[in-house]
Amino acid sequence: MKLEQCWSHYIKAEELIQQGHWPEAHYLYSDVLSHLPAHIQNAVSCERTRPCQLRCMLDGFRNACINQSEILNNLGRKEEAFTLLSHTYSYFQFLALESHVIVNTINPVLHNHSEDLFRHISAFCVAQRNADWMQELANVQKSHHHFHQLQHSVFFEQSRLLN
Repeated sequence: MKLEQCWSHYIKAEELIQQGHWPEAHYLYSDVLSHLPAHIQNAVSCERTRPCQLRCMLDGFRNACINQSEILNNLGRKEEAFTLLSHTYSYFQFLALESHVIVNTINPVLHNHSEDLFRHISAFCVAQRNADWMQELANVQKSHHHFHQLQHSVFFEQSRLLN
């Protein structure tokens, strides 16, 4: 799916969710979530990509993920909702480690999106009121902590190499 079509599906899904048409929005968000990561990777690799363009794609990816997870949760598909949030959170975390100039430029955006998704994951797990979900949350919190340590060490190493 071309980026323009992916983006039009995202916009239409946003309209549909506002109108309460969850099944249609769910279908469109599925398309967006399966194709947008490839477009993001292409944008990161393309020297002509402006930071505002990449930020817009990342905003759309985060929003589509959160809206889709809410739809899945309301449909009783809790594992799928959690997996979607978790995978998108991980995607943003690993994207932040990329050494491309554009990624360094928008790193605060990636950090904010990761933190936002982490809060959604936390709220989701707590809302389940179940020991298994609390264990999932403990695992995510642990990896969140370790990933921050990794990011700081990568940032420190890049700073040291620049000096």
